[in-house]
Amino acid sequence: MATKTTRNVSGRGGVRPLGSIKHNTGNDRIPKLPSFTKSAEKSKMENVGIHGNAMNVPPPKAKEDVKPKTQSAKSDSSSSTKSVENMVDKKELQEAKAREKDLLKKIAELQKIIEELKEQIIEKDQTINGLENQLREQEQTYKDKLDEEKQLHSNTKNSLESLRKELEASKEENKRIAKRNEELLNKFKNEMDEKLKDITDLKDKELALRDEKLNRLKKQMADALKGNSWERQQQLEELTKELARLQEECDTLRMKLKSFKSKGSCPNCSDSNGKLERLFIECKDKDKTIKDLKILVTKFEKQLNQQDALLKNLGESKGHKVNYKP
Repeated sequence: MATKTTRNVSGRGGVRPLGSIKHNTGNDRIPKLPSFTKSAEKSKMENVGIHGNAMNVPPPKAKEDVKPKTQSAKSDSSSSTKSVENMVDKKELQEAKAREKDLLKKIAELQKIIEELKEQIIEKDQTINGLENQLREQEQTYKDKLDEEKQLHSNTKNSLESLRKELEASKEENKRIAKRNEELLNKFKNEMDEKLKDITDLKDKELALRDEKLNRLKKQMADALKGNSWERQQQLEELTKELARLQEECDTLRMKLKSFKSKGSCPNCSDSNGKLERLFIECKDKDKTIKDLKILVTKFEKQLNQQDALLKNLGESKGHKVNYKP
């Protein structure tokens, strides 16, 4: 027994059992049965005319004398045969009517199924139309999203390209700055080397000049000790002035060294700092020598004053006039 899902009038789905449905193919033919009504009407129409206002009425037939019929054996056999045929025809007619009734019932069922199938087709068409509309909407939505993603991808690509260009420009700028800094550093180093060389040369010259002056001072002091007191006094005054001037120059040189030292040094000036430290130590040694010489000169001056006083007393005791004033 085959079943088929149908949709009733209320729209709810249900399962209705169906009988065996024989599908009509091209090779199957439905037998044509003679209609009982048509055969009966045909038999009646043989003796009945067509009625109507527009139809001609046939003339009545002439009455014929009815002859008495005599029955014979042959007529009896023919009548029995006709009765048998009539019975067979009636049976076939009943079977045909039953088949016709069944066929009509099946046709009604098939029409009902066809109507249900039409309703299902309409519903499916509506569902298909709805799905197509939904599909078009989703397709448009996804298309819009795809366009948006493409735009975002394009923006990201442009941003990356811009950043790449900025990075390349930054690298070039860094290279240029590094090159410029290196050039400035080399220039500054050369300037510092030149300044250090000038300072060193100046220091050497000043130290040589001071040594020369100290030697000359020592010589003058030695000569002064050998000469008269007035000349020695003049020389002592000159030496004192010279010592004061040398002390001032030494202080000036010390201030220069301190100023150069207070400016700081770069990694490339370590040699210069070492040289400056050595120069500062030498200046301190020279300063100490100057102080020692100054103390020595003071002692010599004191001794000379004492000698002058003794010489004055000695001259006055012998009656000599002495104009020396210590």
